[in-house]
Amino acid sequence: MKKVLLLLTLTTISFVWAQEDYLDDYNTNHTTNTAGDEIITNEPFVIAEITGTTNPEFTDNNPDQDMTASAEAMMSKFYKKLNIPVWYRWKEFSFNATLPYFLSREETWSGNTASGLGDISIGAGYGKYLPDHNLYLDTNVNIKLPTGNDEADAGDGVKISLTTETTDITGALSAYYFMDEFTFRGNIIYTMNGTFEDDFDNETDRGDDFILNAGADYRWQYNLTFGLNANYGIHFASEFNGDEDNTKTIFMDIKPVVKYPISLFEFVVGAKIPLYTDIPDDDFNDGNRNMSFFFRTNYRIF
Repeated sequence: MKKVLLLLTLTTISFVWAQEDYLDDYNTNHTTNTAGDEIITNEPFVIAEITGTTNPEFTDNNPDQDMTASAEAMMSKFYKKLNIPVWYRWKEFSFNATLPYFLSREETWSGNTASGLGDISIGAGYGKYLPDHNLYLDTNVNIKLPTGNDEADAGDGVKISLTTETTDITGALSAYYFMDEFTFRGNIIYTMNGTFEDDFDNETDRGDDFILNAGADYRWQYNLTFGLNANYGIHFASEFNGDEDNTKTIFMDIKPVVKYPISLFEFVVGAKIPLYTDIPDDDFNDGNRNMSFFFRTNYRIF
């Protein structure tokens, strides 16, 4: 079983580099709100303490609290973004905030690029470890605020929006089950996306998002951990002035990751690989979405 999971993970990572990027408006419209991805990727640090995958330097004299700051670089065909997440845990409660900055975001049709601040998100959660059942349960609520620049200068008179212009609320339920060298996880995530008005008082409801995630980590020797997640998601149809358009999207992704701790740092590298996309009336893109890659460094402050 261990060898099979390890082989599957390595094969998936190799598969990433053989894929091709595609032009797709869906990609550029969904780079500003990645709350679902963040909740799946940024598991509570207490998980590392429970599984024993953290280094001894992480262990302090006060197990009731810890604080972790991270830097995460994300890259896809049409954007490069830097996220700065901060997580603080006090007993069973946790608080988090993420500051995103677009190093570059390309306007799909013109090819022009712009950079600037994206939409900041803040959140809070509650987690409980049940040692008798080898289970950790966690709930999180995340609010994304429209703080990004909606008219970033891309040259040649082109303006690019780095914000969804909406206040979005994401709720998540997560479960982690521990068995020897394996950690199994599951997430249920729902995002209530807001509405915005254009200069002509037209109102757009962006449609909500629903994600189911299941995955597993395998703790190998040399402090290496290999993980694989599978996502099934629905982006519900948006509405323009109360009329529903035909933009409901159903998708499936896999996310291979590799983690390695050194002293007070943890390094994580991974990718999101689209497997299936159903976008109605998408004759131009044939339902294709871009892969994205990320590299993350976590630092345990205390």
